Amino acid sequence: MPTIQTDARFLGLDLSALGRSVRQAWSDMQGSPPFSWLTPDASVVLLQQDGGESLWRGGSRRGVSGKGIQAPFVAVELPDELLLRRTLTIPAMGEVDTASAAALQVRTVSPFIEQDLVWGYRTRPGAAGGANFLDLALASRKQIAQYLEAQTKRLGGKTPEVWVDLAAGAPIIFNGYGEGARLASGARGRWARYGLLASALILMAAIFVTPTLQLRARAIEAVGAYDDVVHRTPALVKEREVLMQSVEKLNVLSELLAGRVEPMRVLDRLTKVLPDDTALQGFTLKGPKVTITGLTANASALMQILGEQPGIRDVRAPTPTTRVAGANSKENFVIEFSLDPQEFGVALVPQPAAMTASMPASTVTSAAPAGVVNAPSTPVAKPASAPSAAASASTATAPPAAPGALVPVFGGSPPQVPAKSSSAKPERKGAP
Repeated sequence: MPTIQTDARFLGLDLSALGRSVRQAWSDMQGSPPFSWLTPDASVVLLQQDGGESLWRGGSRRGVSGKGIQAPFVAVELPDELLLRRTLTIPAMGEVDTASAAALQVRTVSPFIEQDLVWGYRTRPGAAGGANFLDLALASRKQIAQYLEAQTKRLGGKTPEVWVDLAAGAPIIFNGYGEGARLASGARGRWARYGLLASALILMAAIFVTPTLQLRARAIEAVGAYDDVVHRTPALVKEREVLMQSVEKLNVLSELLAGRVEPMRVLDRLTKVLPDDTALQGFTLKGPKVTITGLTANASALMQILGEQPGIRDVRAPTPTTRVAGANSKENFVIEFSLDPQEFGVALVPQPAAMTASMPASTVTSAAPAGVVNAPSTPVAKPASAPSAAASASTATAPPAAPGALVPVFGGSPPQVPAKSSSAKPERKGAP
């Protein structure tokens, strides 16, 4: 039947050995120069075998000697007569291998039973060639206990460490006494410094990352604003399209109005400038071109009068003039001429405040209708009351205009403020 192996192995690798290697590497790294400063050196008061005291820190004497030295930890120097020493030369090797070689040598040369054996070691650099010196120290646990009991008064109730062989520099420390408290304190200090170092690194990372985070926050805010604008844009675009369509219609309308001639203004001008012996029989308006037919005493004089009027140009007779037989014979004429839209178009002028105050509330000038007007077939005479009739026909009942309001007028000149009192009704006439 198959056997069950309890070894921690994975793909042929000993995981326990891997763990030990990692821990050893970490321990060795703690003692390397880049990381050794992270472990604080505890101060230790050494009670020397000659009755003196000295201060040690980091495995070296600080040069302070005397009585009453204060330190958080205390160590006792074991007398030489209680020790067995041996020095070996070993090749350079790792800490684990060195400890194994020291343990093997101690078991070989120790005269004490295993339960009574206390030992320690240290390594010193040897001569050239890479060899090191291994110093071993052995002692009896019972004898150490008796010596510590004799030093009770000097210890002051503290649990001491046991150090030996201080002549060669760093002491040899026996394990199993008070060194655990010092090592634990060093570990706490090391982790505290690691925490401070990690905090400093986090703060530095935050300092470097903060501008990027701010830019990211601004970018997110900009994207949010853009999305908001995108959601609000369709309605605004629709309103803009409606506005642009209205603008286009207004432009087309303004172009149409720019060349539009008001028939009432043309008729008003003809009523004023035609002689009394002239009768119109027909009036045709097509755009800026006007054709009139009728009877007059002198067609040439009539054409000259029309040509002298502002806003009237290109006066001509498309057909010859004929004279009607009879006692009061007149010439039958057909005259064509062109009109200036600036003169005979719609003119909106601001109404003066004085005129608004003097005008009755029931009288306001209204715009004339647009279109092509054909005169009746019967002759139209020019009676003396024609201007008054035309003026009365152009007035209507409406609310009073506000001061400064725009009102349509006939002719090219704005209305003049009458010099009479406000109680009299002004007579509005278009300027020729």
